Amino acid sequence: MKVVHVSCVAPPQGGGIGVVANQEVLYLRKLGVDATLVAPKTSSLVTRYQLPVTRLPAFRIGNVGRLLGLKKVLKDADVVHLHYPFYFTAGLIARWRRQNKIKHLVVTLHHDATDNGWRGLAANIHRKFLQKRVLESADLLLVSTLDYARNSSYSSLVGDIRLRELPFGVDATVFCPAYLASPVTRYSLPVTHLVGTVSVMDRAHPFKGIDVFLRAVAKLPANVHAVIVGDGDRRQSYEEMAKALGIADRVNFAGRLSEDDLIKTLQNLDVFVFPSTSRAEAFGLVALEAMSCGVPVVASDLPGVREVINNAGVTVGVNDEVVLAKAVEDLLNDTDRRQTFAKAAREKALGLDWNKHTQTLFDYYKQL
Repeated sequence: MKVVHVSCVAPPQGGGIGVVANQEVLYLRKLGVDATLVAPKTSSLVTRYQLPVTRLPAFRIGNVGRLLGLKKVLKDADVVHLHYPFYFTAGLIARWRRQNKIKHLVVTLHHDATDNGWRGLAANIHRKFLQKRVLESADLLLVSTLDYARNSSYSSLVGDIRLRELPFGVDATVFCPAYLASPVTRYSLPVTHLVGTVSVMDRAHPFKGIDVFLRAVAKLPANVHAVIVGDGDRRQSYEEMAKALGIADRVNFAGRLSEDDLIKTLQNLDVFVFPSTSRAEAFGLVALEAMSCGVPVVASDLPGVREVINNAGVTVGVNDEVVLAKAVEDLLNDTDRRQTFAKAAREKALGLDWNKHTQTLFDYYKQL
């Protein structure tokens, strides 16, 4: 079976869409599937992921664009798996499916794209006039949680026999609590409490809520330090914001880390904070990785995200640094509660495994 995944981004570019597409292709290959990931060309070279990605030239504006030469790549595929949204390219693939130039089309509905200004306007126009045609062309539609689907622009599809819930996964053997790790992989930081988050800090991801996180840290006691893992063109503005808030000495901008260093960092956290501010956040892969390391989570109460966090931490009002800071401080002051959440977080992660996810996905392909 030949399967081609198509995504608007791929590692080392940031963003959950690319991570999911990458992991699915990696694990499909382990099952003996001839799986390939196709994405636009990028100048980035360093990645924590090992998959060679087929990079095609594209006309692009941010993560919106049309891949050039895609038709030839898809020609012999048994299944084309589109990671949506991928505006312009999605419409092209859907038209080819309607014309039977593609044998089978699977679409993963990741999230509703949201933004301000003309980008948000363009996304709204696409949803109103083009999205229905794209989704009607699919043989199978996948969502990470039905909770998100019910609260999204494709809520009318809930109940459609083509729509299936398939939560994303984590490698719990790699992302594990410190007590399960080799002593060589552990390290400690000289602070009383450490909280942190992992995020892309670029123009395409303003909804990650790093500004909310920083304002919340400013309201926490002086013995609480923070680490932010990730990079992007907005990192400098966030660093300047930390200085303006008077917390530069308590916030470590760690940059992009290798997988091993990321795991070390997660293992040392008392609380993982996931402060996203819009429905452009639909699941929370990095929150799940923290949970797999036995770390309780304080997250925004968003559709999909709250399903992942359920019983593994606390959800709070969106875009409110006051309630976020209070929830984090309350959890830091209650060791027993943190431990209860930490145990539940690990158990939840063990049930969301990439091997299980990909086997189900492979079964869906075979059914088609």
